[in-house]
Amino acid sequence: MAQLQQPIELKFHNTLTRAKEAFQPLDAANVRMYVCGPTVYDYAHIGNARPVIVFDVLYRLLRHVYGASHVTYVRNITDVDDKINARALTDYPQLDPLAAIAALTKKTADQFHADIAALGVLQPNVEPRATEHIAEMRELCEALVAKGHAYVADGHVLFDVPSMQDYGRLSGRSLEEMEAGARVEVAPYKKDPMDFVLWKPSKTGEPGWPSPCGIDGAGRPGWHIECSAMAGKHLGQVFDIHGGGIDLVFPHHENEVAQSRCAHGTPRMAQVWMHNGFLQVEGEKMSKSLGNFITINELLATDKFGHQPWHGRVVRLAMLGTHYRQPIDWTVDRLVQARAALGDFADIVHG
Repeated sequence: MAQLQQPIELKFHNTLTRAKEAFQPLDAANVRMYVCGPTVYDYAHIGNARPVIVFDVLYRLLRHVYGASHVTYVRNITDVDDKINARALTDYPQLDPLAAIAALTKKTADQFHADIAALGVLQPNVEPRATEHIAEMRELCEALVAKGHAYVADGHVLFDVPSMQDYGRLSGRSLEEMEAGARVEVAPYKKDPMDFVLWKPSKTGEPGWPSPCGIDGAGRPGWHIECSAMAGKHLGQVFDIHGGGIDLVFPHHENEVAQSRCAHGTPRMAQVWMHNGFLQVEGEKMSKSLGNFITINELLATDKFGHQPWHGRVVRLAMLGTHYRQPIDWTVDRLVQARAALGDFADIVHG
């Protein structure tokens, strides 16, 4: 293998340490990055586009520095959760639950791929689906129970949060702060209010798989265990970069860290944690109730947001006009300015 050259030093802000650090990959011949991808039950909204674009830029930078063949980028697809189950039951009532979620998520994932392709992003090296990694999730559950970090109660497998001494390190909050600020599910079978679900029993009409840890009946994974299983399988127990939106730091990424570290006995899950900032629309939080909920597809194909259609390059440049860690206000003016800038670039290039 040819000697790798690194002409520049990369520095990234690490959410875990709250500091900008020089990046030193575990293996420069295989720089590994995992980014939380979409939950595919409907069209992806413009907020979903931000991490896709931000981490596409990082992927391209890593490929430039280390070589395209020396970077492995994994971005998952969540294809089983409560919203998917409910939508699949409505859209495909004639199919059994597993076939229904497969039909729904194929349709919505295909649309997601078409939309982000218009934004000029590269495909990741691996795009794992949660439903293809049920065996790995069961193995994680069993390992955590065996090591005293999880327990079985009322058909559930739950992570025992107090069993991990430095739980909360990623988000920088104590257990008391997290419990006070979180919408904790109250359940009589929990040992501690902060304990979270790794596996739960499937209800009638829901998809299910054989349960781990000697539990009778079919069940399905909790949300957090999915990414731990997929990242571990495709990137190893410890890898270089884990990315996603700032809204995922707690509880999702905090719980990923807990599951992965405790199951594998490692001091960390990822060397560097990177998060993009929030997105709002015309100064307000995006929501369907406010009428400012915008999908990527609507920006590219309809006149939902002012001046349509917007080219994917315009959307991409508008998204990159703000530092990735800062909040971004998504406005018509931002799109207009990005389109004008692209016109100026074209004039310069073509003279």
